[in-house]
Amino acid sequence: MMKKPETMSQKESLLGRSVSQILELLQPLGEPEYRARQIYKWIHHHNVDHFQEMSNIPKSLRSILSDHFQLKTLQLAQKTEALDRTEKYLWKLADHRMVESVLIPESRRNTICISSQVGCSLGCQFCATGTMGFLRNLTPGEIVEQVLQVKKLSRHTLTNVVFMGMGEPLINYQRTIQASQILGDPEGAAIATKKITISTSGVVPKIYQYTDEAHHYGLAISLHAPEQKLREKIMPIAMKFPLDELMESVRYYMRAKKRNRVTFEYVLLSGINDSPAEARQLISLLSPFRCKLNLIPCNQNNLGFHPPAAEHLDKFIKTLLNAPFAITVRKNRGEDITAACGQLAVEVQEKAIFMK
Repeated sequence: MMKKPETMSQKESLLGRSVSQILELLQPLGEPEYRARQIYKWIHHHNVDHFQEMSNIPKSLRSILSDHFQLKTLQLAQKTEALDRTEKYLWKLADHRMVESVLIPESRRNTICISSQVGCSLGCQFCATGTMGFLRNLTPGEIVEQVLQVKKLSRHTLTNVVFMGMGEPLINYQRTIQASQILGDPEGAAIATKKITISTSGVVPKIYQYTDEAHHYGLAISLHAPEQKLREKIMPIAMKFPLDELMESVRYYMRAKKRNRVTFEYVLLSGINDSPAEARQLISLLSPFRCKLNLIPCNQNNLGFHPPAAEHLDKFIKTLLNAPFAITVRKNRGEDITAACGQLAVEVQEKAIFMK
């Protein structure tokens, strides 16, 4: 008989487990191998909330699963919708910590930005999540569940997933990859693999590992500065993994993925990295790559950073017009609901501390 793990104060979730992991749990019951695939599909593809909804699973097995395991573990603490239709979800985890997801609806796609950690250890100066510090990694189930829950709660059909929420995905590497495999599995969450993007601030060894393992998800690099000294100033990770080492890891990735294009994310901070001189440095730095540069005027927050004025942004963009790579300018979304990563979770955490 299946036994409840003695170290768990509550039932473990089956959400986020691979077929092989579910099969391992079923082996003491003598169930056929195909049963694991059925359960996996009910959980991740059909997005059921209860074992009793699994109509092609024997009732006796459904009862055993209900006695020993659970499915959804995230509780919706808050859902807010901005004037531009951006939706922000604040989740309470089983240990009462908070993470968030943001859904960004657009004309041709609807993108969910998901978290991979509670807090973050990297301490980027302009990021609200960094003020929380690192609390813990999310499990594959907690990562996948953000997508499954929003699929049910939103009126929009999800088309894209980006790991650009709270945390550094490549520090939580194995769980991020397992979650991505489930999200991209046609019998899992069924998000097209090419529509899943993993973003990193520059964890160089993991970029090499990611490349060697030949994963097919998109890769985005949070760049935010075109030269080492400035990057060190606003992104402490640059002291451990210098810019030249980061760009060499991207070259390695590009050589292996000859048809792929890397996205470089660049948050524009007024008076810090938004001058024409930095734009010219970006052209020099990125021209050797098949890439897209995504410019993001920073969201207003209480960290002392501001988006560039319209005229400064215009000068920056005009300097880049002759660059040999694609450039997009992301419109700030959900500012009226603090939709930048980590802002809402930090706000709720601060209130909780104050109330104590």
